[in-house]
Order: sequence, then structure tokens, then C-alpha cells
Amino acid sequence: MDRFRHINTWVFDLDNTLYDAETGVFARVGDRMTNFIVEILKISPEEANALRKEYWKKYGTSMRGLMVEHKIDPYHFLDRVHDVDITDVPQCPITKEYLDRLPGKKIIFTNAPRPFATRMTKHLGIDHHFDHVFTIEDADFLPKPNVDTYHTVIKKFNFEPKHACMFEDTAVNLKPASDLGMTTVWFHGKNQSSEEHHHPHIHHKAGKLADWLQHTVGPRRK
Repeated sequence: MDRFRHINTWVFDLDNTLYDAETGVFARVGDRMTNFIVEILKISPEEANALRKEYWKKYGTSMRGLMVEHKIDPYHFLDRVHDVDITDVPQCPITKEYLDRLPGKKIIFTNAPRPFATRMTKHLGIDHHFDHVFTIEDADFLPKPNVDTYHTVIKKFNFEPKHACMFEDTAVNLKPASDLGMTTVWFHGKNQSSEEHHHPHIHHKAGKLADWLQHTVGPRRK
């Protein structure tokens, strides 16, 4: 923990961070997003999927793109696309135990909606570890990586960026955090060859949260 001794606030993404990408949950959400776009815009699944990815890159979330370009109701969108089964998502015993060993305040900062974040963290058995949860509704639907939303989180929960560490699976979302002075940790999953490994705003990296916790925090001392 020496490299993180100055940290007193731990900021976690939710999707593919507090649970692993291999669970396929975010892919299920993505499929529902595509189906939503097909229904709303009356286009083919192939066109809808391409548009979803285009808006995600341009606006930070597909939903933000649909709001800006097509005036969709964000609450209707969020309810529809996050109505996915998570009963097969396994709890991680390492995460459940080791989160408790990170000293200081713990915050979830996610582009997901609050009902889904609440449902997922309870299912994972880790909801009690977090002091605060900041969701897309709290951001007035302005998603990461918009820097204004990071300023909102910092002000709302009253922490110093230089004493905070942010965890993410989406590398671009760590750039504003780094620019503001936070320490960053990127979870690359099985993506070993991406050029994102070399971005200067990525200070530390690991395959997934359990790997980082095991390597950095280590086993509980007896």
C-alpha cells in the first residue's frame, strides 16, 4: 500500500469494475440499448448498434447521444435498458473482504442509474462498504468523461483530488481524474495489447479489481 498511502478517498466505477466484464452484464445492457434504438428510430439492428457505439464515443454514453440528437426521455431509456437479469453474477470473496481494508471514504461514481447500482451492489454483497453513490441522475445525465461532472462529485463529497484514487475499466474516463490530480487505476480485463496501456493518465493497472486488491492490499494480518 506504500504507493497509495496518501489516499483517503477511493472512487469506483460500477460496470466492469465492481463486477467483472466476463459476467456479460454490460453486454446484456448493450443489447437492450440496441433494441431500444431499433424501436425508437425504426432502423435496422446493425444501424442501431453502430449508432449506439458512435454516440458512446462522442457523448460518453449512448443515452446522452440519444438525448441530444433525438430528445429521448432518459428515465424511460434507463428503465428499459437496465432491466437485465443479474442473478448469475457471482459474488467475489476477495472484493467483499478487502474493500474493508482500504482506509477512508469510498464512493461509487457511475454512468449507470441509481436503481441498477443499488440492485447490483446489494447482489454483490458490497453495498455496505460505500459511503456515497453518485449516479447518472445526480449528474443531470451529463456522463463521464465530462470534467464538469467530476467537479460536481468532488464538491458534493468534499474531498481533495490529490488524496483520491479512481478505479475504471474505461481508460478515457480516467483522464479527467488524472488532470484534476487523482491517482488512477485502470482495469484492462483480458485486453493485454491495447495502446491504452501507455496513456500517461493511467498511473496503475490490473486485470480486475480482485487482482489489484490482492496485489496491493494483501491478505488480512492475523
